[in-house]
Amino acid sequence: MSANPFGVQNPEHVDPEYIARNFVEVWTDFPRLKEHSNTFVHGARGTGKSMLLRSLEPRVMILKQEGLQLKELPFLAVHVPLRTADFGAPEFDRYKGYTVNAIGEHLLVMHIVLRVAQLLSNFNAEISETSAIAFRGRFEALFTIAGGTIAPETATSFAGTTPFDYVAAICERDIFEVRQYLVRQPFRTTEPDYRGALAGFLDLLVPLAREIKKMDGLPNVPLFVMLDDADNLPIPLQRVLNSWVSTRSTGDICLKVTTQLAYATMRTLDNRIIESPHDYSEVNLTAVYTSALDTYSGRLREIIAKRLINAGIEATVDDFFPVDLEQERRLKAISAEIIEEHIKANAGSDAQVGAARVRDETRRYAVPRLMREIAGSSKSSHTFSYSGFRSLVDLSSGVVRWFLEPASRMYDQVISESAEAKATVTVIPVPVQDAVIREWSAEFLEPLNRQSSEISDAQRDLSEGIESLHADGHETVLYEKLGNLIEGLGRLFRGKLLDEKAREQRVFSVILRDRPKPELERVLNLGVRLGYLQRSDYAAKEALGGRRPRFILARRLGPHYKLDISGYAAHLSVISNDLELAMRSPSDFVKTRLKQDGSATTQFTLDLDGGGFDS
Repeated sequence: MSANPFGVQNPEHVDPEYIARNFVEVWTDFPRLKEHSNTFVHGARGTGKSMLLRSLEPRVMILKQEGLQLKELPFLAVHVPLRTADFGAPEFDRYKGYTVNAIGEHLLVMHIVLRVAQLLSNFNAEISETSAIAFRGRFEALFTIAGGTIAPETATSFAGTTPFDYVAAICERDIFEVRQYLVRQPFRTTEPDYRGALAGFLDLLVPLAREIKKMDGLPNVPLFVMLDDADNLPIPLQRVLNSWVSTRSTGDICLKVTTQLAYATMRTLDNRIIESPHDYSEVNLTAVYTSALDTYSGRLREIIAKRLINAGIEATVDDFFPVDLEQERRLKAISAEIIEEHIKANAGSDAQVGAARVRDETRRYAVPRLMREIAGSSKSSHTFSYSGFRSLVDLSSGVVRWFLEPASRMYDQVISESAEAKATVTVIPVPVQDAVIREWSAEFLEPLNRQSSEISDAQRDLSEGIESLHADGHETVLYEKLGNLIEGLGRLFRGKLLDEKAREQRVFSVILRDRPKPELERVLNLGVRLGYLQRSDYAAKEALGGRRPRFILARRLGPHYKLDISGYAAHLSVISNDLELAMRSPSDFVKTRLKQDGSATTQFTLDLDGGGFDS
């Protein structure tokens, strides 16, 4: 049995060959990441940020034939994952002011140098011994000036190894010693002076990058330091990183920073604000996908086609993920009915009735009409099918992982149901697609329900200002309110879909017409960060209206709330009071809004397979 072609692996743990085989440039702004400049890349978890960075690593680029050897590459990139365990540990919270800034910056610098040394060690054969020794000497001199000491046993243990392994060993030991200093402070009766090194960006990292540019076998280009998940850094270290960006040292080091939409501040240590495009460029992957769905669909088709080929599966993407043919036939019949009705309505009227283009009528109303048919037949055994490649693309909401995860489950289920031990999967049957999709959609809400029943030791008073969404993970009440908000929006959109008299029946977003209060803003931001909502700006039509935030429900929730996820959907205008009501009582929010809109569905019971509520 061949390996699952849709398996989702941690980008940190896959080898360069895997990335070179499977990576496809999904977004059109990818070339901007290769520019010699500082760049922030924002995106929800699963949008492919880490894989994007790793695709720029030297070994991957050589495998993709963007250069035959190291010195032919346009830049030298090193991937530095910023794990919570390294920088989000509680010991950082015990220090304030200059102490946490200085020690934190040193720790961050040493993590980067460690990764650089490991990278150069992997290419040791292409670098002259003279250059390697010069690199080691330069590091020793800078490290000593910064107050560091090199243990004699380190020099003895690494005698005969490469100079790069020697530098990496010094960094690893220093990182361990610094962390030991931090974690042992609460156990000491008196606070001893910190006697370790205090290396910084300008006094160690930049000079070392200049030394790398001079090395034989390496290109004379900037070092790309790719800092992954920078919102894991505590706020003081985010300020440190911003201070690095403000130096504009891009001739030697270009910082490529990814965040999960929770980077808390753009201020530097001296309280200046770094600005785009002067100090950095910025890309929001979620916004890119939302505004360019056709581009995303095309790139995702490339990704899946590539994975099928690598797995030896000859089926096309559309054949591998077929649609429900019976449902397609019924949709075509409904579309024909809508076209006929549209022609008759306009034949007897001087004014335009409905959309100017008849195909817009079918796009708006065909699927909602079918869904009402299904909802109106209590004895119907048929449920709406979300099968087919295009539907799976829409469900993924611009998150590549959200396509791969359910596809991987579908593949495993087909294998497990096969009578042959070494079966070759050539198609995912429609029933399997639908079963997995519905389960996968419903389980997305489980973390909100689970979180609302847990009490966190770190829970803080909501009246206090939260500087970082990092803290929101510990706010039980925020998760509960977010769950209520999502429930209210999902049921409201279902209610609009069931209203056959509504002009816009396919609704998937709301536009907020006023400024939200702090609590609502935190809940909305948390929803965006966790992927339940996507945010984009909407240009108001009214004069001087400015741009309003538009919050789009993740289409992954479509099957759970029985919504039409296909293509473009309309929006509803709301004010903060509406959403605050939804956070308190989803049922009251839905009843109030449907009544306000004059919806016929105020007479319906919205049954969503999990217990409905009566209007």
